[in-house]
Amino acid sequence: MTDTRRAWWCGLFACYALVALACSAQRPLWLDEVLQLIANSSHGVDDFMRSMGRNPGASPLGYLTQRPFVSAGATSPLWARFPSIIFSILSCWAVARICRELKMPQVSMLAAGLFMVMPLQFRYAVEGRPYSEALCFSLLAVLAFLKLSARPGLGAAFICVLAIVAALYTQPYAILNVAGVISWVAISNAKSESWKRAALGPACLLISLAAFLPWYLLGTRKWPSSIVEQGYPKFHWTLALLQDVTKGVSGDGFLCSAVLILLAAFGLVMRPGFRGLLLSAILFPICGALAGDAFMNYFFASRQILFALPGLVILAALGCLELYGKNRTAAILVGAVLLGPALQKDLTMQTQARENWPAAAKAVSEITRAGRCIEVAPRTTLALYSFFVPGLETKTCGASPIQMRAALISSGYTTTAELLAAADYFREHGFAPIQTTAVGGTSITLEDRYHQSP
Repeated sequence: MTDTRRAWWCGLFACYALVALACSAQRPLWLDEVLQLIANSSHGVDDFMRSMGRNPGASPLGYLTQRPFVSAGATSPLWARFPSIIFSILSCWAVARICRELKMPQVSMLAAGLFMVMPLQFRYAVEGRPYSEALCFSLLAVLAFLKLSARPGLGAAFICVLAIVAALYTQPYAILNVAGVISWVAISNAKSESWKRAALGPACLLISLAAFLPWYLLGTRKWPSSIVEQGYPKFHWTLALLQDVTKGVSGDGFLCSAVLILLAAFGLVMRPGFRGLLLSAILFPICGALAGDAFMNYFFASRQILFALPGLVILAALGCLELYGKNRTAAILVGAVLLGPALQKDLTMQTQARENWPAAAKAVSEITRAGRCIEVAPRTTLALYSFFVPGLETKTCGASPIQMRAALISSGYTTTAELLAAADYFREHGFAPIQTTAVGGTSITLEDRYHQSP
């Protein structure tokens, strides 16, 4: 690598790291991040397992990696998200290395750059959740397997298995893109009757799955009940699902996803030699995630197909370069149409946050200091506020005799039924609402008692 090219690489990654760090401190923590922080702030193994068990499909490594940073930075968004930034940077590096391993060094920088700005990737790069870490391990597993296929050896096989196990123990769907690549290479080797090489990848997969089996058997007993208890939407095969997948594959809307897919399709047509491997790396994560959701009757979310994005971006980078070679003006226009909405989405995700749990908890605390008891709907969300302001659990209306002044606390996650039940509670005790304010996505309705309940 020349000094000029090395300087470009260093500049690209330095700029990305600075932007990610700035964004991670900008946006307040949202619900899932707070729930993970609560789990990582648990003092005992039982509390930790109970808190993590509320999240269907959760695996421990993504939580354990964040735990020392939470201990150091308490509720700081930057510290909670710092591991995700590091793993995102490593993921971008892995995308570039995979391009080189596939003998496509000319697209490595473009693929890494596109991968950095794709909203689906960038969102989890600056979010205190395990998906960036899972993506990193899955890409390292793909890279390790490609090296193993080119140069078989015990050391390479061990690294491959280790990366796959780490991916599984971070997020189970992270194995899907690795499985796609391994399946394609195994089929290709089997066709040429290279049986030993064909067996390498499946053997690594089986060993990794066997290592994950204990956690899977432990976790799956809790996941169905957690889905019901948390009230998650059910899975449905509908046209809306296809639309969600199409939009979700880039993390933005139809326009960004459509351009990304069209560039990838152009890359496939112009470079058919990579068609099977990269298509498998895209289709396995998408189809596997949908099959898993259908099996567990769990709603689809775009984060589940995050692992299809690297293959799609590499193909899109190929398509962009091929188009540039044929028509520079068209390539620049298509690139602008892709990058414009993507960068806008990256920006709006950071500047238009609807949730601010620390601010909401502070507002609720001020209400209690003014002499009001609180009724949180649903009551399970009280932990979200008391995490930032300890002691709020002693200020609930049910923890002491009914006072003359109270407050009804609800959020955007409160269902209509839960809100009506809480309102009925106050009406039954002779309260009437006098004022409603909103802070950080939380609604605070002040209630005064005008007469004794019968």
